[in-house]
Amino acid sequence: MSVILALDVSTSCTGICVYDDAGVFLDPPYERAGHCVVLLDRVEFKGCKSFWDKADKVEQALGSLKHPIDRVVLEEPLLGFRPGMSSAQTISQLLRFNGIVSNLARKAFNAEPEYVSANHARKVAGVKLQRTSIAGMSQKEQVFKHMSENDLKDFPWPKKKDGTTPVDWSRDATDAYVIARAAAIDGPPQIVQPMRRA
Repeated sequence: MSVILALDVSTSCTGICVYDDAGVFLDPPYERAGHCVVLLDRVEFKGCKSFWDKADKVEQALGSLKHPIDRVVLEEPLLGFRPGMSSAQTISQLLRFNGIVSNLARKAFNAEPEYVSANHARKVAGVKLQRTSIAGMSQKEQVFKHMSENDLKDFPWPKKKDGTTPVDWSRDATDAYVIARAAAIDGPPQIVQPMRRA
């Protein structure tokens, strides 16, 4: 049993989930079918003038967490191009930022960061995705919809000014939840001892 900090790292908004799979540190609690969420939040980077301003905001957010984190898990950064979406510059920036956030979290919680691919996390957490053209919504929206109907049903998301629509960052926090949930199901990575030669 462990308390997992999961981060969905992005240079526009980084989702945060603190997931307690033992249910010990819930205050206030949100538990549904054994899914124990201590915190769903985000770090937004509006107003940041530089890359390092964003890093400073993440460091402040991590420093404000009061939970005894055992594991730090991040979504594996995008490694390949997606037509019409990713440029070499975008991928380079995201890789750099992911590395910085990984190191900040490592230092804050004395835990070696683990990485989970988005596809693996969604599969393990039970999210089945369709192509955007078929579903009529992005994969991020599909993940949010699925979790809003299952694990995070009735979660008290803050609302936009209309009083009914969850705030935009709820999608980033939900992605972080999926990473945490998958990490909890998978368990800590196993250390494989090298075989000795006879």
